[in-house]
Amino acid sequence: MRKLIMVFAMAVMAATLGFANGQAEQGLGGGDPHQAAVTMKIEHNLPTTQAWQDGFTYIKDEMGMLYPNLDCTIYPNGQLAKGDWKIIFEQAQSNVVQITCESQVTLATLVPQLFALSTPFLFDDMDHLLRFMDTNPDYVQGWFDQLEEKNLKVLTYWPRGPRQLVNSRRPVVVPEDIRGLKFRVPAMDLFITTFNAMGAKPVPMPSGEIYTGIQLGTVCGEDNSLQTVCNTKTYEQCRYMNVWNYMADGVLVVVNKNWYDGLPEGFRADLDRVAKESTQVMLGLVKEREVSARRTMETYGIQFTDFTAEMKEPWKAKMGPVYASVEKLIGSQAWAKLQAGADATREK
Repeated sequence: MRKLIMVFAMAVMAATLGFANGQAEQGLGGGDPHQAAVTMKIEHNLPTTQAWQDGFTYIKDEMGMLYPNLDCTIYPNGQLAKGDWKIIFEQAQSNVVQITCESQVTLATLVPQLFALSTPFLFDDMDHLLRFMDTNPDYVQGWFDQLEEKNLKVLTYWPRGPRQLVNSRRPVVVPEDIRGLKFRVPAMDLFITTFNAMGAKPVPMPSGEIYTGIQLGTVCGEDNSLQTVCNTKTYEQCRYMNVWNYMADGVLVVVNKNWYDGLPEGFRADLDRVAKESTQVMLGLVKEREVSARRTMETYGIQFTDFTAEMKEPWKAKMGPVYASVEKLIGSQAWAKLQAGADATREK
């Protein structure tokens, strides 16, 4: 009997110690919360040379200074998912990784209303888009909340280079210049409707086929950011480029919601703050790389046309079918608020 009592007492002590240690590891016990041992795996689908790697490195380094026991690994190039963004998001949903990111246009395949943030000629540049997002519109938050139903919470919003237009045929300044030209577009209704409204002939095509498509004359150009056109070298098959910021783009940084909700309160607050800070870090990085990309292409001989607000007006006037489709997608009330919000945050 004495042996049984001793065994039982030892088991109770072990369980108590185990519970206490578990609390300490999560920063929930009486110890220093900054000694919390947290595992945080981050995965994204771009090379280490791209800004996404730098943004996540900022988050890793800043959190690591606050929490010395943080175990954080960044997996670029979709290393755990064979480069498939859908698998990456499935991994984030199932907590294989805790944090990832993707462009709003791509994530609109999960939440279609996100397409509205890329409405043509709605935002002037990256700063304008971020000023708008800083107002935290309730309807945009409602779109983000739809991701939470998929166990994904939006941690922060990063800027991405606006989409421009590059082609091999001629300068495209007024709508008449684009009539009949074939441009590669992503296989999404927003882009197809937009280029049809412009008077061009949209050709849906995977991104990996753009260079050859222009080379063979299947299309004469594409729409993409300065940095993307430079990195993929499609400019080598082109001569003319519009810098008109016709379509804004952004990146949603998302976290596994169950993991996030289970974090120690202090860690969660610090992660929120650091993630928010990373947005401005990313803005600086993207601007630098856009400037560098333009220099590279100018050296190659690309002829740039920089659009003023007045030069955009004839193009904006042709966007009626696109605006009607966005209004139908998000509802008349949200569409009115979106337009008003964009106008209110535009620099005068």
